[in-house]
Amino acid sequence: MNVNITKTGTEMITIKMDGARHTLPNAIREELWNDSTVTFAAYEKKHPYLGNPKLIIKSKDPKKSLLTAIKNTQDNIKIFEKEINKLL
Repeated sequence: MNVNITKTGTEMITIKMDGARHTLPNAIREELWNDSTVTFAAYEKKHPYLGNPKLIIKSKDPKKSLLTAIKNTQDNIKIFEKEINKLL
């Protein structure tokens, strides 16, 4: 996957995620909404199979919010993996 910052500002960042499907940007978007400093978090993918998703974040500090959301998503995956391993 290639990741490119396509727009950046003091309170906004847009990231293009070449090669990604819906799963990763949706998980990050969901986690961004848990951050009280985030005023807008969304992703768009114009075609379900052909397009590349863009993640759009508006926040007091969008870069910090993004990094926190990524870390929290990783933590959630580790918790999920641990619970699944208990069941298997």
